[in-house]
Amino acid sequence: MIDVTRVGVEVTLVTGRTLRQGRAMEQGKLTDEYAQAVGYCEVSPSVLRVLEIDEGEAVKVESYHGSVVVRAKENSKMETNMAFIPCGPYANMVIGSDTTETGMPDFKGTAAKLFAAESESVLSPQELLLSILEEDE
Repeated sequence: MIDVTRVGVEVTLVTGRTLRQGRAMEQGKLTDEYAQAVGYCEVSPSVLRVLEIDEGEAVKVESYHGSVVVRAKENSKMETNMAFIPCGPYANMVIGSDTTETGMPDFKGTAAKLFAAESESVLSPQELLLSILEEDE
């Protein structure tokens, strides 16, 4: 759930495949290379300024579906109200699972809010999956 009591930046989140993500997936989804290839959120420079963080620092992405902490990545071509996370376990934490009978979740257009997450760390894919299992217990 989005916590509206904190100051953050509202964005429309999109996800998608990247060349780096595809290459890293071939090395294995539990490798450091894969975590680096999918564990970030691209945002405009103005979003980094509003959040008062630098590229590479932790940013928390929250949506109706969940939340995840990833590294911030600056993209000067990104619109201010948009954010991008490559497909993978981090994106899956914040997109919905409803497929509206198509068999495929909606990877585009998720309402989200970004927050500086200086006191939080980016989990590895293994740690992220273990945290999900612990929630289910």
